Amino acid sequence: MKTAKILAHYISGTHWDREWYRPFQEYRFLLVKLLDGLLDLMEKTPEFRHFQLDGQTCMLGDYLEIRPENRSRLEKLIRAGRLLVGPWFTMPDPFCVGDEALARNLLLGRRIAREWGVKPMPVGFLCDMFGHPSQMPQIFAGFGYRDCLLGRGTNEHTTPPFFEWEAPDGTRAFTFKLQDAQGYGAFARPRSVLEEELRDSAPTEFREELAAAGDDPARARAIREKWFQKFLKEYVGHEIQRANAPVLCLMDSMDHIPPATEVARYLRLIREACPEVAPKHSTLPAFFQDARRKAKGIPIRRGELREPSCGKSEYLWLIPNCVSARVRLKQMNDACQALLEKWADPFTALANIEGAAIPANHLRVAWTHLLTNHAHDSICGCSIDQVHRDMVFRFDQARVLGEQLRTQALGALTAASADLAKGKEAFTLAVANPLPRPREEVVVFEVDLPPDWPTDFAEGFHGERWKTFLLEDAEGNNVPYQRLRFVPRMAERSRYARFWHIHGGAFARYTVAARLKLPALGYASFRVRPSPKPVRAVGTLRTGPTSAENEHLAIALEANGTLTLTDKASGETWKDLLLLEDRSEAGDGWFHSSSLNDEQVLSSAGPARVSAIHEGPELTAFRVEATLSLPKRHGAEERAPLVVSHTVTLRRGRRVVEVETLVNNTIEDHRLRVLFPTDAAAAKTWFAQEPFDFVERKIALDASTANWQEAEVSEKPFLHAQAVGWGKRGLAFLSAGGLHEGGVRDDTRRTMQVTLLRAFRQTVGTSGERDGLEQGEIRLRYALMPYSGELPRAAICDEIARLQSGVYTRQTGARPSGFPAMKGTAPATRGFLELARGTLVVSAIKPAEEGEGLVIRLWNPTGTTQKDALKFWRKPVAAERTRLDETHGERLAVDGAIVRIAAAPHRIVTVRVRFGRGGAS
Repeated sequence: MKTAKILAHYISGTHWDREWYRPFQEYRFLLVKLLDGLLDLMEKTPEFRHFQLDGQTCMLGDYLEIRPENRSRLEKLIRAGRLLVGPWFTMPDPFCVGDEALARNLLLGRRIAREWGVKPMPVGFLCDMFGHPSQMPQIFAGFGYRDCLLGRGTNEHTTPPFFEWEAPDGTRAFTFKLQDAQGYGAFARPRSVLEEELRDSAPTEFREELAAAGDDPARARAIREKWFQKFLKEYVGHEIQRANAPVLCLMDSMDHIPPATEVARYLRLIREACPEVAPKHSTLPAFFQDARRKAKGIPIRRGELREPSCGKSEYLWLIPNCVSARVRLKQMNDACQALLEKWADPFTALANIEGAAIPANHLRVAWTHLLTNHAHDSICGCSIDQVHRDMVFRFDQARVLGEQLRTQALGALTAASADLAKGKEAFTLAVANPLPRPREEVVVFEVDLPPDWPTDFAEGFHGERWKTFLLEDAEGNNVPYQRLRFVPRMAERSRYARFWHIHGGAFARYTVAARLKLPALGYASFRVRPSPKPVRAVGTLRTGPTSAENEHLAIALEANGTLTLTDKASGETWKDLLLLEDRSEAGDGWFHSSSLNDEQVLSSAGPARVSAIHEGPELTAFRVEATLSLPKRHGAEERAPLVVSHTVTLRRGRRVVEVETLVNNTIEDHRLRVLFPTDAAAAKTWFAQEPFDFVERKIALDASTANWQEAEVSEKPFLHAQAVGWGKRGLAFLSAGGLHEGGVRDDTRRTMQVTLLRAFRQTVGTSGERDGLEQGEIRLRYALMPYSGELPRAAICDEIARLQSGVYTRQTGARPSGFPAMKGTAPATRGFLELARGTLVVSAIKPAEEGEGLVIRLWNPTGTTQKDALKFWRKPVAAERTRLDETHGERLAVDGAIVRIAAAPHRIVTVRVRFGRGGAS
């Protein structure tokens, strides 16, 4: 009986890092050459059937900016299915960006593919990510992608090439893992000996044989083909040996290489060298179609895939420390994500439903700038300095657009309400809440008063004089507030961009804290009016020189600069929090590496300076300053002080302690971490937030990796939160942005760690650059949240949202900052959307991708089914549950203005609602 041949799909492509060891514009020179040649090749050579653009659509726009005349040629090949595009816009690093950013990246990739008349390549393409989050199978399924190709994250000795990858909700992706040795470019080694230009990696024996051939082209061709077949046998033999299905994927997609021009020759040589295989020039969708048909009894892998590299291969390395490279860029990214997701998206959508007609493309342009920075070598911080300088411009564009969209949308919405002002000087202050939950809590905001404000006050004969005002709600009730700071005279351009309105004039800015009652996703109006009497904040949270407490927590700053925290409900106390640890940094954007002569410096014994900077009934804040004596740079004998200060804030009624850490970094070649000994001694695992999930990781490191190429390390990525606990003793760390590398040490105190910065100088392909040294001031905001029992996942996400978003205000009167007048008849307080129970986490409230409507995305962070309800400000005319790509809708019942939803454990749910006619969406 004749043995069936093994199917071998030869895949042509290129792995295109948009920017990395060259800046974008230099790489684009190469991209234009590559695509120019590819168009000619595919048009003239019908047997060169397919080519894939690395799973990204951004390359199309980059090319057409230079070659707009070639659009029709590209489009013909794309529509014919010969040139495969998508599913991504840019291939991101999933641990450096947010959950919603991954969805938006795929949405933009889908939109661009459809603009070219096709669907995206239906494969979850993860060829060069540095590990893979748990929910990727569910994310891909939300776009209809049930097959997945990945590199890194597993080893051949632990996981075969074909497996079912299962997300926490049970969604599975049929997955193929590229080989450990050469990953997505494994075909490049045999291919390289056929090319005229020899690579540095060409074997010496091959070079010698080729040199001996002299000017005899036939002999040289035979030598090249002999070596090609030798390398090919090794490659194919390895693929057959490791395969758990009789289907091979021969990937010819190395970094930045043009396509092979002699595919027919390659296929002939493959047949001759490996008669047991049946090769064909193919595509990944075709490969997966055959593999699904042939694969039987394949194993299941569940959750995140983050195995370190056992073998020595740069295409297998997990590369764990990118999340702590160039923390300023990480901060910019997190700030832009929060601005667009929590402010620009929802308020623009609401304003347009109410008739504002803000062009939707403003939002799309903002997201495009942001997602362009999400290319993995960009957002990881592992490229040359020029690349990361270019990123700052794009972050700025996303930020400016996001801020103006927030301003324009809030201006349009608040203009529908009446001005509460009574009298000449009084004005209305509208305070907006972007969260879909009502808030009654202490918030910090600014009030701008004109120079001619009629009332002021000074204590005693010569005290500092400040302006006095009353803050009242819409019913005229007094709202107590606490002054925090003021700038006596300043000017700025008007925030609301409008014709013939350049600046807002001079004013005094007061920053105050007050307990306000704010509706869910909306605004509340307050009246500000002169007060002829002094206005003082009576009472204090301060309980001693360096201590304070509120209803839930007690804090104390110690002489060495550490924090002691007590949870009053459980009675548990944590000591030595905010301990600083510094050690040498000899690595780069990819890896942390310490010097052999490393010295670990701790702040535990040094005296610190503590001062109280705010004291009152709404909040109390202390500033503690610690100084570390460190080597000025790698190998230096001279030492210099590194000054680190923490501002520790406790607000009335809150269950978190907020911290702002200021590092004035004058030291080079070092890594600074902040430590939180939790004393949860019996804990065996800890939790880390990932996109749409919280994963549980073992504290103890895998000793079997000690002699691997990469040993498992204690520092690991988290999105915005990490936590460890046992019984009543749980402590969560919540980041406002920029901080993504943490972990829990396997010591008796179960010390939680967070990397504040890594100051490195080495960049790829250079002898060293300076931007990665992170010199100057860096401010980092985060919070600590005690808990008892089970991890309060939804509550943690709520607190992160508060940290990231704050509130936003607008005024009427003499200091309107360009905002339109409030002359409408709508209520002074308006909430537009409320998540009734708060058992689910909202990741998006946005305009629909197509047509009219409001899209709300939620996810269930728990292991049990959760039911909740969306309460709208007016009745929707229709509601449907869709996939993440906002298609395949299933009708939902609308009960008045309420839409009820249920989410299975760990499930991501997308809801689209439509309202009556009101404006552009």
